[in-house]
Amino acid sequence: MRYASIATGVLATAVLAVPLAAPAMADSSSPAAVSAVKGDHVRGDISHEFSGGHEERKNHDVQLQKALDAIVKAGAPGVVAEVRDADGAWRGHSGKADLKQNDPTRNDGLFRIGSVTKTFVSTVVLQLVQEGKMKLDDSVERHLPGLVPNGENVTVRQLLSHRSGLHSYTDTLWGAGMRGFYDTRFKTYTPHQLIADSSENAPTFAPGTDGHYSNTNYILLGMLIEKVTGNTAKTEVGERIIEPLGLDRTSFPGKSTRINGPHANGYMRLDGATSPYTDVTDYSTSWAWTAGAMISDTRDLNTFYKALVTGKLLPASLMKEMKSTQALDDGGQYGLGLAKFDNPAFGTAYGHVGGAPGFATHSFTLADGSRQVTVSINAMADTDEENKAAGQAVKTLLTLGSKAE
Repeated sequence: MRYASIATGVLATAVLAVPLAAPAMADSSSPAAVSAVKGDHVRGDISHEFSGGHEERKNHDVQLQKALDAIVKAGAPGVVAEVRDADGAWRGHSGKADLKQNDPTRNDGLFRIGSVTKTFVSTVVLQLVQEGKMKLDDSVERHLPGLVPNGENVTVRQLLSHRSGLHSYTDTLWGAGMRGFYDTRFKTYTPHQLIADSSENAPTFAPGTDGHYSNTNYILLGMLIEKVTGNTAKTEVGERIIEPLGLDRTSFPGKSTRINGPHANGYMRLDGATSPYTDVTDYSTSWAWTAGAMISDTRDLNTFYKALVTGKLLPASLMKEMKSTQALDDGGQYGLGLAKFDNPAFGTAYGHVGGAPGFATHSFTLADGSRQVTVSINAMADTDEENKAAGQAVKTLLTLGSKAE
């Protein structure tokens, strides 16, 4: 596992890159294939707020459930999702929230959103640019003198777009395996410690010459927010985004190691794809901070991304900057805290992928804001089959109701 994929969007390249085939059908042996809880078999149900015709609603319900069942069949413990458009919302779930108790997942469950946090942080940074508190082409050195080597040549824009070349501290933070994370999961880190860990390693490339996903960039952006505002990054995200949009189930956990509210347990395979799942629900997210510490639910994330792409949070000029993408070295198209995906099935979608220990989140909106899709899996993917099922689900759900369906 690449540590850069923890609390990041490194998996973004694979998310929408699978063929446009129908999602796998759950068979009678699948733990997601029966219509009610019965022994070890758990199947989610669909709830909806829908104003369309009965047949169209039924068709969308079936497609949503098939897509979620396929993720569980591929190996995930459980999954929850919401699809929202002008006709209403579909919410579904499949699989288990607790592997010991066999509790089913639930539509209102909270989860760690990993690097989806980055879009919240980038939005705050761009609002500060709009207010004249910093410029996109300001150097890190100007605001945080002496903090990073060559800081005079690293710009705010390069941090936002992962073109700084700074080493990602999560590539080396826990050593050679995920047991390193597990054994230190309650350890507290400061942002300065994370930057110091990054600075012990040589840059990946000269600033602006290439693109490589680095969590270090977004820790620095959090520090920039605090330096120019005099407030915590948590306060700025709360007052600028969470409160105005009414995202009452979205939060920075701060010092808490728990998810406070209904949620699925989060699982990891600590010794590779063939090892059993270990519960990693509770841990300190200080190592992730503004790179990936936030908690939310499907409804709030869909609300956020719709508000963002329809111009409720940033002026058109800065949204244009945010959506101006360049290729990263993993093949993904990345703007300023926002990933872009083009596909014949649905056109263009913007959003982010987030992986945090125990959870994988995929949250996207069509470019015109007409449909939002958020999928949360209560485990990080370890196999190509798991990644493919998640990617296919996102594709299928973004395509609902289109001519390509």
